Amino acid sequence: MAAPKPVTKKLINSPETCVDDNLRGVVALYPGLHLHPKHRVITLRTKSDSGRVVVLGGGGSGHEPFAAGLVGLGMLDGAVAGGVFASPPTGHVLYGITQLYKYNSGGVIVIIGNYTGDRLNFGKAIEKAKIAGIKVEGLIVGEDLASSHNKTGGRSMVGEVIFYKLCGAMAQKGYDLLTIRKVAVEANKYMATLGVCLSACSLPGQPPLFEIADDEMELGAGVHGEAGIKKMKLGTAKEVVKMIIDQIIDHLKLKAGDRLAVIVDNLGGTSLLEMNILSAETKDYFESKQIRVERIFAGHLKTSLEMHGFQICVLHLNKEQGDFWLELLDAPTDALGWTGGEASKRGHDSHGDDESLMQTDEREIMSGPTLTAKQQEVLRGSLRSAAQQLVANESLLNRLDSGCGDGDCGITLKKFAQAMLSYLETACLERCANVLWRLSELAETDMGGTSGAVYSLGLAAAAHALAGAVSNDPAAWLSAWEKGMQAITKYGGAEPGDRTMLDTLHAAAAVFKANLDQDLKTLLRKTAEAAEEGAKATITMTARAGRASYVASGHVHDEDAGARAAALWLQAILNFIADAY
Repeated sequence: MAAPKPVTKKLINSPETCVDDNLRGVVALYPGLHLHPKHRVITLRTKSDSGRVVVLGGGGSGHEPFAAGLVGLGMLDGAVAGGVFASPPTGHVLYGITQLYKYNSGGVIVIIGNYTGDRLNFGKAIEKAKIAGIKVEGLIVGEDLASSHNKTGGRSMVGEVIFYKLCGAMAQKGYDLLTIRKVAVEANKYMATLGVCLSACSLPGQPPLFEIADDEMELGAGVHGEAGIKKMKLGTAKEVVKMIIDQIIDHLKLKAGDRLAVIVDNLGGTSLLEMNILSAETKDYFESKQIRVERIFAGHLKTSLEMHGFQICVLHLNKEQGDFWLELLDAPTDALGWTGGEASKRGHDSHGDDESLMQTDEREIMSGPTLTAKQQEVLRGSLRSAAQQLVANESLLNRLDSGCGDGDCGITLKKFAQAMLSYLETACLERCANVLWRLSELAETDMGGTSGAVYSLGLAAAAHALAGAVSNDPAAWLSAWEKGMQAITKYGGAEPGDRTMLDTLHAAAAVFKANLDQDLKTLLRKTAEAAEEGAKATITMTARAGRASYVASGHVHDEDAGARAAALWLQAILNFIADAY
């Protein structure tokens, strides 16, 4: 017998109270809404008859923000919640209808998801309300492509949210009950939704509802935790989006020149980064087919607890009513869960960078001391030696970084070193300030990350200091060195003693300063020795800055990678120059 699957962890009080606790949370965040706790109904707060039509939605919980989170002017006027993935009982739906009609004599249109439980419970509530003299109409909606062959039509997916928006906007504009229903019925003919999931969700207090391999996805998964209609191998975002859209295009018989409104719906556990990628791929693929995406909305709209997956929902904006539907989608709403807004409207499609604004790669520093031909070659050789040391010690630096960082210090510095070697092949090194400036640019563009920023900042500050120097002597280079360290401290926050590259640089600079009156070889050799001691001293230091400061001290038991890297390139430069003179 197979071992039982473990219960999935959730931050709830109990499975029995999670629905009611969720509704309490909605009104805690948005006290402008009114909670009717015994009936699990949330409505807009009203004190007098609006005279207009209102919209009621709802269904099982676990799909948040659907449906209570979509209550707001211009969308739902009320929502009724069932248990997790369970239809609310007839009495609760009837209460919601009655409560809304009390303050809105124009009538109530009830949006019903195409599920047996919802059809029965909402349907019975509507019939009882009509017997009581309430002006009410029901609208069963469903647009799921995967189940479209069923006798009762496709299941209701995130498209239900589009109906909340269309009907809510019409109600706000003063349309009558039957007209609102007629428009929504027509729109349902032009909708389709299809999605995939990468992992199953789980009901509170229960294990996952189904199993799926790490390299698989389920096509056509439902929002009630159902598995899909087909298991498929996981593909890239581009491949998955193409596969889904091809089926939607075929189902709706879309063609070049058609116009769409699209929702990319997060099924609950998909990261925002993934959703943005999926949204871009969705728009791009439709438009590669010359099908114009007028609006694209994305986010958590109708979820399935923590399911990792997404759905693409399409409303074909037909020639007859497409512009009107688009107007309704654009109409303002203060419903907290709707992700559209003024910024969603399609305007100019051109995107691109204005490269004229950032021409730092063309900048030259034309001040400061100049170098003779021999001095230029010494500088070239010393920098080449420094770069070669970093390349040769990639593995060492990665190892030192692995316990307290992300293990890429050597990789990062190797990128910088390789860019430096390429630069040195043809670079003019006449002005030393300009050389440092160029190196700072390489650190920014080729090295990247935090290390790139630190090196770029320090080198830029040193370049600025050298640009103001009047001679190429050790005192001028010391001043530039100190300015570089000061900039790193100012913006990076680290100081000597914090177990960073500054410990190497500071120790070496102090010895350099103390030996300015010595001959050049002595000055450089002693400074190189101090750099070595500065790096070794970090073994016993407590990390107070940089990534190492974020981890437990037990993981920090060797030299700091950044300090060792600084010792490597600094010693290479100093020793090369000492040997050259």
